[in-house]
Amino acid sequence: MDEAEYQEYINQFISGIRNAGLPPKYDEPVFKEFTVTMADGVKLRTYAFLPEDNGFWPTIVQRGPYAAQDPMNRIIGQEVAKLGFAYVFQFCRGIGGSEGEWQPLINERKDGLDLVNWLNDQDWVKTMGFYGSSYLAMTGWAIADKVPAKMKTMYLSNYGMHGNISNYQDGLTKPDIVTSWAMDNAGFKIDTDYFESYRHLPQYTVDVDFWGQKLDWYRDVLKSPKETDHYWSTTALKELAAVAENVTIPLFISDAWYDHHFQNSMTTFKQLPKETQLKSNLEIGGWNHFGQNSIYGRSTDKMMRNEMGLMLNWFDEKLVKGEDKPGKLMTYEVGSDQWHEENWQTATAKRQLTWYLDFSGDQKQLNSNKPQGKTGETTYLYDPSNPVISVGGEAMLHSMNLVGSQEQPAIGTRADVMSFVSEPLEKDLHLDSSIKANLNVKSSAEDTEFVIKLSTILPDGKTYNIRTQATTIAANTTDYQPNTLANIELDTWGISYFLSKGSKLRLDVSSSDFPQFEIHTNYKGNQALQDKAQTAEQTIVSNAKDASSITISIK
Repeated sequence: MDEAEYQEYINQFISGIRNAGLPPKYDEPVFKEFTVTMADGVKLRTYAFLPEDNGFWPTIVQRGPYAAQDPMNRIIGQEVAKLGFAYVFQFCRGIGGSEGEWQPLINERKDGLDLVNWLNDQDWVKTMGFYGSSYLAMTGWAIADKVPAKMKTMYLSNYGMHGNISNYQDGLTKPDIVTSWAMDNAGFKIDTDYFESYRHLPQYTVDVDFWGQKLDWYRDVLKSPKETDHYWSTTALKELAAVAENVTIPLFISDAWYDHHFQNSMTTFKQLPKETQLKSNLEIGGWNHFGQNSIYGRSTDKMMRNEMGLMLNWFDEKLVKGEDKPGKLMTYEVGSDQWHEENWQTATAKRQLTWYLDFSGDQKQLNSNKPQGKTGETTYLYDPSNPVISVGGEAMLHSMNLVGSQEQPAIGTRADVMSFVSEPLEKDLHLDSSIKANLNVKSSAEDTEFVIKLSTILPDGKTYNIRTQATTIAANTTDYQPNTLANIELDTWGISYFLSKGSKLRLDVSSSDFPQFEIHTNYKGNQALQDKAQTAEQTIVSNAKDASSITISIK
């Protein structure tokens, strides 16, 4: 973001704090800087804002690797100290004056525990709550199961403990996440165009070929498409993946339908012990990773919330008042512009609706009845040199302009996108789960990619995407023989989405959605290692014997 956008971003934080409903109690905070020594002797730069020089304070703790965010962190510290909270920030290893080498994820558990145990021994710390978003939430998750007595709660947003989910889908990298983050956090300056970097073959050598320096941890990620692979199976990352199972303190987890860490975050939340879930809050909004509105063409007047206010009131409840209230689920429904709130004991029952891909009419259709014909198929050519560009979606980071529920291109815009349309809905529906697709396909390649995108066509004719997902033949079958029939399954991320009476469903099937998912080369094996690509002939099959379908859950 440019300087004006960044200033607006900071102003939103200041406004959120000042409008939290908590009265200011102090005028000028006291700033203190510390050097906190880790167990292995490495010294990490740490500072604090205190309401007064002498006191016993409820304390908000953060740890992070983004030195450029320091001005914003200091503003947060100054503002919350005026409300009676102490604020502590620590820079991760190798960042912002801290000693050691910067290695993503590896040291955050041991360093975070060293910090909070040190704080637990400080006389000026009365109680503690950990706060963070994105990587700063990861540093909280990393220690959530072993916190000392004074750490009462955490407020964490936009992250989870299963990084493979955020970086990969069925063996496909999400380049606008994994590659862009590597470029932005390599530890050296990279001037190469992002999309050009994403498309480089082989991706495994883009660091040396384009960036000018080998980046070992990025190569490790590329060699590890499965959660059981080397990078994700290291002792440090296996510990992080198991943290949630043993958390006992109440949490406030905030995420969003269009945050690229959403599925990672939800998977981690579901790992929490049941008793911890019941006393925790889960909020899911309609914004992107940076809290920006990601719903286009529909009313969103009620969507945005004061996240800083929610955080401060949660900490006031847990750290100052010591209240122990039942947890709740708060979800924003796209399209209706409504928030829905329920406690964990009264979740609404759901039922499923299925539509089948049908080629029997003049147009490709989604029908509620299975196709009756013995034959039914459509074929297109997938050329990796000309991928379908993502328009709307959820799994992107650098290209925020492509994220969200956006107006879609007209049917027929591309010959390599097959569109199936339903009849108008006879009544309003409230989609409230993932979308499951079961497709029967053929390919001239030994392995390839298939992508689905479900959208809603409003009564006025405008079309907006709901959810997208990708998979490969290799992720669904073994030893695939070209031009034979294969059954593949795609399960999208969950969503709460209002489908109005008179609207239609549109399912697009293609073989690319870039840069949300990497461009498949149509050669089998780890795509990061492929140094060439080829065109493939793709076929979608749906008939009485092999019916392709989509299923949604509604409440």
